[in-house]
Amino acid sequence: MTRATANAETTVSPSSATPAPSANPSKSTNSAPFSSSAPPTRSPWKKRLVATAKFLLFALIVAWIADRLAKDWTEISRYDWRPRPGWLLASGLFYLAAYVPSAFFWRLSIRWLGGAPGVFSAFKAFYVSQLGKYVPGKALVVVIRSALVANANTKASVAAVCVFYETLTMMATGALLSALIVAVYFREHWLYSALALSTAACVGLPLLPPIFVRILSILRVGKNDPTLQERFRALTWRSLFVGVGLTSVLWLFFGLSLWAAIGSIGVAVGSFWPSAHLLVAASALAVVFGFAVAVAPGGLGVREAALTILLIPFFETLLQTPENATFTTSAETLATIVALVQRLVSIVAEVAAVVAFYAVELTVHAVGRLCRR
Repeated sequence: MTRATANAETTVSPSSATPAPSANPSKSTNSAPFSSSAPPTRSPWKKRLVATAKFLLFALIVAWIADRLAKDWTEISRYDWRPRPGWLLASGLFYLAAYVPSAFFWRLSIRWLGGAPGVFSAFKAFYVSQLGKYVPGKALVVVIRSALVANANTKASVAAVCVFYETLTMMATGALLSALIVAVYFREHWLYSALALSTAACVGLPLLPPIFVRILSILRVGKNDPTLQERFRALTWRSLFVGVGLTSVLWLFFGLSLWAAIGSIGVAVGSFWPSAHLLVAASALAVVFGFAVAVAPGGLGVREAALTILLIPFFETLLQTPENATFTTSAETLATIVALVQRLVSIVAEVAAVVAFYAVELTVHAVGRLCRR
């Protein structure tokens, strides 16, 4: 037996000098692209092109944000108001905190579909992608977020699907909440409630598990991965209810951010909870209507107009209180100021969050390099 084995090895050994294609298909297949399919003269050119495109896109977003901040500040400075820095800071922090449950839900959705994004990378991708909504069409949000979170364990296509799933869940929840609040507390504004319900139906129906999976199948999402269609079935009714619960918290914090923005202009706004229903409904309606107009970058103009209209009755009530007796500004003007302040605060907060995430990342890398020395 030993001699036969030795003879067999002797016979095979000459051929082993030239690797047979069938000896290890996976190894030969994987090694080929790195050796021949990417010419050295082409790869650097592609890298430079991608880097240039990213830089130009980043510069475009920064230029738009800077221009928007300058215009908003110019508009706000036309009015006589009494800024309170502490309230402005609180408004920004509430605004950023509002996205935490939504970011968590997005990461959770990716995990349900078999991905494994890190906590830091997922949250960084979520907050950085918020800047993409300032490009008309809002499609850049999907591109930025899925690209930043993609790794060996998380496919970009899965992350992109979950962006749509999370965003539609957030908007449907906001539309439904605002419709119910308006229907119960502000029956005279039944048109707003009808519009919100219509929006909730349009955005929410595609989220129903059988319909969502069918849409992905029609769009041939994951057509090159036969197992991906089965993974999509992990987005069940339970997943949807979890998303509705988490994104409801988001709208509560948006209401808190609006409450702090009102306090930042010097108006005695009182406690949040007595007016929570109005502030949550106003925030949700303004954001949802801005989202519905896809051509408006970040809902620009639409959100401010909706928020101004919805806040006028609230300010009319506030101006009648003894604490605000010294105010001679009209309710409409105060509502306009708050809408502009809220926009200004949201942009500054989003930029600050992006800077903070990259600062933390650079710091961690620098400390890691020092430790390895």
